[in-house]
Formats: sequence, structure tokens, C-alpha cells
Amino acid sequence: MKLTTWNINGIRAREQALLRWIAVAQPDVLCLQEIKADLTQIPESLQNLATHTALWNGSAKKGYSGTALLVSNTLIQTHGDAVFSIPSFDAESRTVQAVIGKTVVIGVYVPRGEKDAAHYKWKLDFFTALETHTASLIAAGHDVVLCGDMNVAHKDLDVHPSQQNPEACGQRPPEREAIDRVMATGFQDVYRNLHAGEEGCFSWWPYWRNARERNLGWRLDYIYATPRLAASATAAVIDSSEASSDHSPVSTQFVI
Repeated sequence: MKLTTWNINGIRAREQALLRWIAVAQPDVLCLQEIKADLTQIPESLQNLATHTALWNGSAKKGYSGTALLVSNTLIQTHGDAVFSIPSFDAESRTVQAVIGKTVVIGVYVPRGEKDAAHYKWKLDFFTALETHTASLIAAGHDVVLCGDMNVAHKDLDVHPSQQNPEACGQRPPEREAIDRVMATGFQDVYRNLHAGEEGCFSWWPYWRNARERNLGWRLDYIYATPRLAASATAAVIDSSEASSDHSPVSTQFVI
């Protein structure tokens, strides 16, 4: 199972790039963040994909947030219908979920938390709700993949040295500790398992100062998996050549 997470930063603006990328990359599971479209605004070309079945959690606020989860029809033929849902703690269309065979896939777009103190607190509360949700799934014996734009660089290694600032939103200790607690429910960072200690592994770059060309980035996009799935991962890739969004797709190959 090839699983990809990608913050596309506007599905209408990225329609052609996304269609091209799906045709070439052929992901079995694709979790999208920041589609920035309600259900009436999602391009028909993507709503009517012949290759995938989708859950669209369209933007509740115009041009803001929104997530999606696409499952290939080939994977469905092998493992049975995907059971789609939106977890009860979801707000602002930030969460999608699918059960595929014995595996639960959760895609999230975590709040940035930088607007004000209340928004930052909500970000931490979102992680707490996510921790409770994933812990219950794992306790019930499910294999779980949690992926998406976490809006946190988990370790200093996940931020270019020139961008490191412990007071910056996305690097503050409470945010990183919140990630630690979610991982403690039973997750491993699959990319780091396969690229331990490797520097310069970033999935998001600011638009200023040619940051992408200079690789002055952050790793904000993660794929976490429970131990059996994590052990089955044979590859983990950040497709930095796909530059249509400020984030690049992040993919992992699992055996399920």
C-alpha cells in the first residue's frame, strides 16, 4: 500500500498538478489537506476520478482548511470497501478517516495556532483529542496510520538551522510535547525510521528568499504508524520535485 499525505494549498489552483501527480505516482491512499473548497467547488475531474473513491471533508469556511481521503479502487478490490468517516472531534473540516481491511487511516490538518493565545490553546486541545481518539483505536487492536500536516516540526532536525527558534509557533516545547504524547499511544515516525539522523529532510518551505531553492524548510508533514505497519515500511519519500504547492507530497510504502 502506497500512502501519501499532501497539503495542496488549494485544490482548485492545483487541479491539473494534482491530476498529473496522481496519474504518475499512483498512490493507493492519498490524504489531502487545505483543499480550500466546499463540496460544490471541488473540480469535477477530481470528484469523478476513475481510479479512486474519495471522502471529501469540504471547507466549512470559504477558502479555508478542508481535507480529503482518496482510496484506489485497486486497493478496494483487494481489501474490500473503504469505510469512510469524519471523527467526532473534527472541527473546521480538518480530519478524515477510512477503515481499509484491518487498517485505520486518519488524515489531519492540525491548526497552525499562531493567530492568538486562544487559537494556540485550540491547537494543543486538538492534539489532545487526537491522542484520545488514536489511543482508543489502538487499544481496540487496530493497525493505525496517522498522517497529515501536523503544523509542528517535531525535532530540531526537522527545521533548517537558519529557521530554528524555540519561540516560533510550530517549534515550541508544548507543541512538540503534544506530538510526543500522540506518538506514545503507539506510533512510530516512519520517515525517521528509514532516514534516521538525515539532515535537510523538509516538506514545507516559505515563499520568501528562494527558501525552497535553498532548502530552508521545515518538516511539517508526517506519516505515523503502529509498530506492525511501521516495520513493514519499505520506503519513505518526500517528493520535493513536486513544487506546485508550498508543501511536497510525502509517501510511504507499507505491506498490509
